Amino acid sequence: MLVVLVGCDVPREANATCDGPCAVTVHPEGFLDPGSDAFHGKELARRDWGFAICAGCHGDDFSGGRAQVSCLGCHPQGPTACVTCHRDGPTSLAHPAHRGAGVGCGECHVVPRRWDDDGHILHAGRAITAPPTIAFGARAATTLIPGDRAGAPAWDGATCRNVYCHGAALHAAGGIATAPRWDDPAPTGTCVRCHANPPPSHARTDCATCHPANAPHVDGVVQVGRTAGCDGCHGSAASPAPPTDLAGNTATTAIGVGAHQRHLGSRISSPIACATCHVVPATVDAPGHIDSAAPAEVVAAIGWERTSQTCTAWCHGPARPVWTTSGAASCGTCHGLPPADASHAPTMTIASCATCHPSTVDGFGNILVVGGQSTHINGVVDAL
Repeated sequence: MLVVLVGCDVPREANATCDGPCAVTVHPEGFLDPGSDAFHGKELARRDWGFAICAGCHGDDFSGGRAQVSCLGCHPQGPTACVTCHRDGPTSLAHPAHRGAGVGCGECHVVPRRWDDDGHILHAGRAITAPPTIAFGARAATTLIPGDRAGAPAWDGATCRNVYCHGAALHAAGGIATAPRWDDPAPTGTCVRCHANPPPSHARTDCATCHPANAPHVDGVVQVGRTAGCDGCHGSAASPAPPTDLAGNTATTAIGVGAHQRHLGSRISSPIACATCHVVPATVDAPGHIDSAAPAEVVAAIGWERTSQTCTAWCHGPARPVWTTSGAASCGTCHGLPPADASHAPTMTIASCATCHPSTVDGFGNILVVGGQSTHINGVVDAL
């Protein structure tokens, strides 16, 4: 005769006429109802999570045992598996938000290796109801600049403080909720909670221009640009000068691209240094770079006029080539061919230039560029 348990510890014969799951007739009413005080999960907690009592009838692997009733129909991985209680993860308070951000359980508290590890749901063999032990992982303690951390990551039972992941250890972040409460409602406008939008050190709000959209977030590394260096945000591996510009444009008709590459080398000039026209920052956070709004500040002496896209710099003479127009500068556009002054005769041709300017031009009228350098358009008239 099969003997089963009523109330989990009182022997009783099975109901021989049972035509449904015998657990319904053997266990108290409500044993399978999560809303009942007699629910088996609550009964287990009252009995110090005594799974051995269950195993006595349902088998050590809970697949049926002498009761011939399996627990695995409701708990496929077994009653003691993590997913049985936590499923895909706790759903209380801020758990879902952290899980959705890819924060592992071990980043905030001790994760037991087994269900019966001391301090999990048992202590000294007795059930405990205390909250999990908070033990912050490496992410919360991340410090990019030592002076930005006010103290070690801390938990006071309701609030996280000094954690990198909420912006408390970020440099000049300006976030409005760097010490959030665990029971805060689901946040909205999350960008401004950890850092302002933009942070105080930034002038632009188009984050993806400098920070790749597919880059990991809150991982201890500030990803700037497609690659390291100036060309991560503008230009290419060959040169930091556009194309590509900050808006992703590659055509010279875009003002962010324009004649950048033509100024870095052409048939009438050696490369013109970037600093000739605008400040070149030493680092990405140097003053005048990301802390000021676009466009770049052009050196005043250049006489740049953005509306007409022209400048009054001496290097173009009286000509005013448009920045976004190709082929507007050639021999004869910056000075006459020949120049109209007392030193030149109207009968001179471009081949005559080398007679007086042999270090600048050859006998065919080609500008000499040796080793990437030329004495043409360098501010000094080279004449014999």
